[in-house]
Amino acid sequence: MSEGRRPVVFLGVPMAINVRDVLRSDVLPLLREAGLDVHLFSAAAQDPGFVEEFGHSGVTLHPLRPPRGRLFRALDAAVLKLYVLVLSLRCETAHIMVQGTLRRNPLARLARRALLAAGRARQSALVRRARDLVLRLAPDLYEDVFRRLRPDLVIGTRVLTMSAPGGPDAGAYLDRYLVMSAARHRVPAMVLVSSWDNLTSKGFLPAPVARLTVWNPIMRQEAVDLHDIPEERITVTGAPQHDVYAGAPHRARDRFFRDLGLDPARRLIVYTTQTAGTIPAEPDLVARIHDRLQNDLPDTQLLVRLHQLDRLERYAFLRDRPGLVFDTAGRQAVGAYRDRDFDHAELRRLADTLYHADVVLNAASSISIDAAAVGTPVVAIAFDAEEGVPYDRSVRRYFDFTHQQNVVRSGGVAMAPDLDAMAAAVRAYLDDPDRDAEGRARLVERLCHRLDGRSGRRVAEAILGEIGLPLPTGTPALASRSA
Repeated sequence: MSEGRRPVVFLGVPMAINVRDVLRSDVLPLLREAGLDVHLFSAAAQDPGFVEEFGHSGVTLHPLRPPRGRLFRALDAAVLKLYVLVLSLRCETAHIMVQGTLRRNPLARLARRALLAAGRARQSALVRRARDLVLRLAPDLYEDVFRRLRPDLVIGTRVLTMSAPGGPDAGAYLDRYLVMSAARHRVPAMVLVSSWDNLTSKGFLPAPVARLTVWNPIMRQEAVDLHDIPEERITVTGAPQHDVYAGAPHRARDRFFRDLGLDPARRLIVYTTQTAGTIPAEPDLVARIHDRLQNDLPDTQLLVRLHQLDRLERYAFLRDRPGLVFDTAGRQAVGAYRDRDFDHAELRRLADTLYHADVVLNAASSISIDAAAVGTPVVAIAFDAEEGVPYDRSVRRYFDFTHQQNVVRSGGVAMAPDLDAMAAAVRAYLDDPDRDAEGRARLVERLCHRLDGRSGRRVAEAILGEIGLPLPTGTPALASRSA
């Protein structure tokens, strides 16, 4: 960094969920306050509303660019498959995910056996060589801006992926090519690991990194054990999206119920959905859950909160049922983002929903952590819309994933392998809301790290530390400002 020159940082934000976590948390305001020249690479860089909100002094917007070249895309896809096979030897999530491929593909079985026989050291060396080959052959999508702006640090928020570069989910991970360009131009790169499952389910980093931020010590150990990242390069920060749970006041119950069309006289059960691809038959699952609650617990009502990548039209046949209300997570999608947008009001709405719920139901969602953060009992739906679904297509398999096992082992959720168990668990929590409270506290301690409203500040501090700048003092945390 030249003396007298403002530090330049490139920041890739390919999903709206990362807009929530980075741009609308304490992270971006603190980077601006520290005097950084932030260049934001976004899927909404040309959206007027996005430009108005973020295109202010100290921030310049750029579009994210898709990879070019059929040969490179084929190589990139092949290396991603290698990553999956290697990861399947190191963690249960990837092992479960590859079972279908291994049954269908004898070459994949042969390759996995060879990797197993090679041992960990040779596996890691092969990953490094494959990564280096991809980096050498990758098109330099951002050569012009690297040469013109000479960044001091490049930050990715969604670079871990198993999705092929030409696949339907490819747009959600376009900042990986920004990080790859950083390696070519010898600029330090930093990755803010977006979610608790990314290190076990999304593949390997596409380039060497100078710094990794993670939610909790469990993820730090995963980065060391699975990805060979030196521990001294990993910073535990907590999750900025959890800062909203740090003591800010909740909307009054009667007003919250009225705004969502709920009955304040009835107890509230909240079910949060997954994406359509994760649980294809989830509308039918919701129907079964609603039928059972209406039959066994008629004084309750069910609020179904749709995932930001789920679609309300999938549930059209349920819309007129009594005691069933739908709510969508996030606002309308912005620009080219695939997922719906979250502003501060949407974060507060989620916090209020979980706080005012008597019980939260979900099928292997991170919502278990959020609900535990506000002290609400959680029932894990570990069954399918119909009987006899094979394990490799069943909801059951998700609870064997590495990250979900941390939830299961905490004792903070009630596992429901069928409708009978679900109804019994909901009834038990309605009778005794403090049931499993110690387990929920343990879950929060292990996975949230700290619920002090300062995770965004810790992420900003880690970023500034990489370029030798202190965190600005005197600015209250976002949670305090919203309180």
